[in-house]
Amino acid sequence: MVSMIATSADPFPAADLDTNRSGRLSDSQRSRLKGLARAGRKDELLLAVVCVGVAAFLFSGFGPTSSGLVRPLVGVGFVGVALLLLRTAVSGDALTKDLRSGRVEKVEGAIGRRTEDHEGEHKRWTDYYLQVAGQSFEVDGTAYRAAPDAGYVSLYVLPRSHVILNLERMPDRPLPAGAIDSPRAAVGAALTSVLSSDPVKAAEARAELSAIGNAMEAERVRAATPPAVDQRDARPLADAILGTWQGGPMAMTFLADGTMVVALPGGRQERGRWSIGPDGRLHANRAGRDSATDAWVAGDVLTISENGQGMAYRRATVA
Repeated sequence: MVSMIATSADPFPAADLDTNRSGRLSDSQRSRLKGLARAGRKDELLLAVVCVGVAAFLFSGFGPTSSGLVRPLVGVGFVGVALLLLRTAVSGDALTKDLRSGRVEKVEGAIGRRTEDHEGEHKRWTDYYLQVAGQSFEVDGTAYRAAPDAGYVSLYVLPRSHVILNLERMPDRPLPAGAIDSPRAAVGAALTSVLSSDPVKAAEARAELSAIGNAMEAERVRAATPPAVDQRDARPLADAILGTWQGGPMAMTFLADGTMVVALPGGRQERGRWSIGPDGRLHANRAGRDSATDAWVAGDVLTISENGQGMAYRRATVA
């Protein structure tokens, strides 16, 4: 069973997270959902009255006649539907029972998102779903867009109506060894699993790709912080930078005559010019583009830092 999330300006309110983590509804959530439950019971009562009216009409014998027991049998069917609706309205539907218990459950796993487009005679509409741990929850467009596209999450839901109350992004899972230094194999394996027909495996693969991206981003930010002066190569940067440096699938060679060669994936090469300016920064012109970046050499690592992100290149060994 799935249920549409209660519409809210903030579909996943951080102020309610502590209460939801403890397995309870917050006061604001309870207040909002009570209104929805009342509206649902009114609709059921109204529909029950309509069914009783149709049944009375069928039992009365007015209108076109039909052979046999067709009209009475159909009337009995409407009475049965009316009784079921009245029972639900009086005893409470799934949402009403959830509000009475006040209990909140947690569903944890890699998140997936999907949509279903529909077209009727006079309108088109889209249904939105979040998928976690093999379960699918229908939500509105606001919640769908607010939910992360990938990663591990905790959903806080009502156990009977499956209304989503809150969503919490969980830390990334540990990555396979070498996934950051040599990400090609890990990314390739994850991309293959993204196409899996199993939505749980596909969501976990997207979560791993997201974790690799997050880890690489964090490493670039960390690398952008220069080391202490006594940890850097003591030589002037113009001397320390000479040679070939490898960073993932790309390599850069700085020559003493001021030329540079950049080896790109696929065997393509680009040539340019480089120099160390009076400001101590690395100035380069490659493919018609000028750049000025901070750079330093520490041990066998060259770091080039730009816009708060650093890229580390390791000195290539001579064969």
